[in-house]
Amino acid sequence: MLKKILLAASCAVSLSAFGATETWSFEDFSRDFYDYGNSFSGTSGSGIGLNLTGWSNTGSGESIEDAYLDYADGNGLTLMNRDEWPIYPDHGIDNSNYLPGYNDYDMVLLSFDTAVNLAGFSLGWAYEYRNGRDRAGRHADVSVLAYNGADAPVLAGSTWNDVADLASGWTSEAQVYDADDYAYQAISSSTESKYWLIGAYNPVFGGSGQYAGNDAFKLAGVQAEPGAQPVNSVPEPGTVLLFAAGLFGIALRTRKR
Repeated sequence: MLKKILLAASCAVSLSAFGATETWSFEDFSRDFYDYGNSFSGTSGSGIGLNLTGWSNTGSGESIEDAYLDYADGNGLTLMNRDEWPIYPDHGIDNSNYLPGYNDYDMVLLSFDTAVNLAGFSLGWAYEYRNGRDRAGRHADVSVLAYNGADAPVLAGSTWNDVADLASGWTSEAQVYDADDYAYQAISSSTESKYWLIGAYNPVFGGSGQYAGNDAFKLAGVQAEPGAQPVNSVPEPGTVLLFAAGLFGIALRTRKR
């Protein structure tokens, strides 16, 4: 009996650290997220921190440089890379070739406090031009990558082809076609990582490559599940602690009897 009670108490404490899907919404920054220069930082409901930075291949030789992240009220994150600034204010995360001779692919780096499995994302606005017609406000194609390297990733100065090389530590986790705007899009991946990239579809990361160069969107939010390691910085909920303490008390009383 004592062993069963102790086991139940142990499970009660550990369950709160696993299995819950966390949500980070980028649609209301006045409440949840804060702007630090060209990056945004905030937390999920249970306190897992997330920092976001923008990147695009705008440097010499297609090298990756930081890009300007901004917030569009009710739509989420926007991005202006160095080739677009200041021509396209409030621009989307895109692979659209608006400027002749440029083929820029925008991505957002998600840096979590702890390893997570990225379960999905939502777009607050999407634009796609295909087959000679404008499909504005409907869909966009999206690339998602995870980082498994030993150290924190360094994007500046490399190229997207470098990132696509398995030796870089990045792996392609999803190529999502026709993701709807204002809707949640699930990702089928078992990878756990502190670092994720999400951006306009880039064929160097896989897929058919048929629809590259015509996508733009604003990122409204992401959902993730904490990894197998408990989040040390997040305290256990008070109700769980009270419940566990009660079970331990019963166990000790039973043992005395």
